[in-house]
Amino acid sequence: MNIIRLIKTFCLLSLTLLSLTLYSSPEGYPKSYSPEELLQKMLSGEYLSSYNAVKWNGTPGDMHEFNGLLGEKGTLYSFVDTTFIVQRGSDTMYYTVFRTAPMIISEDGDFVNSNNCHVCGVNLGYVSYTIENDSIYIYKFKRSFAIHGSFGEKSYDLSMVNLGDGYELLKVDDIYEGMGTTSVITRFYLDGELKLSMISAENNRGNRGKNQNGYYEFSSVFSYDNNDHSIIIKQSGYRIDERRGRKIPIFKIHKTTIDNYSF
Repeated sequence: MNIIRLIKTFCLLSLTLLSLTLYSSPEGYPKSYSPEELLQKMLSGEYLSSYNAVKWNGTPGDMHEFNGLLGEKGTLYSFVDTTFIVQRGSDTMYYTVFRTAPMIISEDGDFVNSNNCHVCGVNLGYVSYTIENDSIYIYKFKRSFAIHGSFGEKSYDLSMVNLGDGYELLKVDDIYEGMGTTSVITRFYLDGELKLSMISAENNRGNRGKNQNGYYEFSSVFSYDNNDHSIIIKQSGYRIDERRGRKIPIFKIHKTTIDNYSF
């Protein structure tokens, strides 16, 4: 009987501890933490003030994911790009976007990405959080959700679009140049999930004059509807009719609705 009573007592204590673990408040970080200090904690790394970067150790899988085979063995570096502040109802959400790359000291003594080819980019990650009283509470954290940039450097612009009801979209405008053509690739991410990708602007000015046959250019204007969480895209420009040498205007309108579901 005593053994059965002990077993019952042990089970009751285990369930109580499990309940406390499930429903206890998440660990918070001091409100005084800078985005770099917060990133240092999230990556279990070391902040290097001389490079304004967080140095952290990666597994062989990390080195493959972040294309770090040409960098320091098992070492990656993360840099804070910016922090967006978004109102979500009565709450204030913070989104810190950072980039990660395998960095080395070049022959010229510069701190550069070991991958510097034309199409080589950097891995983008983010951490979202709230601040309550004197503590920072992490909402979501992704070390890598996309690759952007060129020649191993940051060549993109970031902005945040708030469509309401928890639909905060990170907009990335990535400029690319090659073979006389300049393009802007625009992508929208919801919590790190790609929702829309398109070429929003382009011209072939590098190999054509505006009055030459085959020249074209177009650009896009974005507007947003919070009622149905949609993006309206208006694209305009022109191309040249190569046979007649005349400008043909281009004008298109497209609407896409963003949802919280992913494949």
